[in-house]
Amino acid sequence: MSNLALALERAAGNAQFKIHSSKISGARAWIRAFTFMSPLLFLAAVLLQPWAEPKWMFLDPLTAAELSGDCCHTYYGFVSQAGVMLWSATSAVCLFAAAVFALHRRTAGLIAFAASAGILTGWLALDDTFLVHEVVFPSFGIPQNAVLAGYAALGILYALASWRMILKSDYLILLAGGGALALSMAVDSFFHSLVPQLVYLEDSAKFFGIFCWAAFHITAMAEQLSPPARKV
Repeated sequence: MSNLALALERAAGNAQFKIHSSKISGARAWIRAFTFMSPLLFLAAVLLQPWAEPKWMFLDPLTAAELSGDCCHTYYGFVSQAGVMLWSATSAVCLFAAAVFALHRRTAGLIAFAASAGILTGWLALDDTFLVHEVVFPSFGIPQNAVLAGYAALGILYALASWRMILKSDYLILLAGGGALALSMAVDSFFHSLVPQLVYLEDSAKFFGIFCWAAFHITAMAEQLSPPARKV
């Protein structure tokens, strides 16, 4: 009888896990659609609105104020600042999740995944806010392209160190975001131009990439924090 009870308990547990996995798959499909459509609609609205020059909405506020010849307007840096808020929110979620995982004695790999994502994302928020790769490092004689190459290397190291956790999450969103961020960095490195069309391309790709990065990490942390999730 005890063996039968144990078998029934295992069967119930497996059934519950399959149901939970099915719910996660369905939720991921909706999240993926939301993640890809939302930034595209947002960027289309910025580009098509008739009230302000979109170029100044894409550039960071300080650059827009300096170059526009019409200082200042509250819409300067609108897209740039929205990106900073996404970086910051993602960093906060990841660092909070890392603390929760540590308190509940989850695996070292999961804690490192959350903590490294939070630290890296927090630094990118600081970089965008204070123009670190555009102004600060170059003022010390470090070329902007060298800084961008360093950021790319950090991103690759992060992915290599966390690949197991990444594959357990909706990695397609992260791949899309990484590709968009790589495109933005390539346009910045090779052209570094203020021609409106190149600004739109560079900063649209960047915002799309940031949105995907945020969606991937926030949903990954939520899945690991949810009670029915299988512990890793």
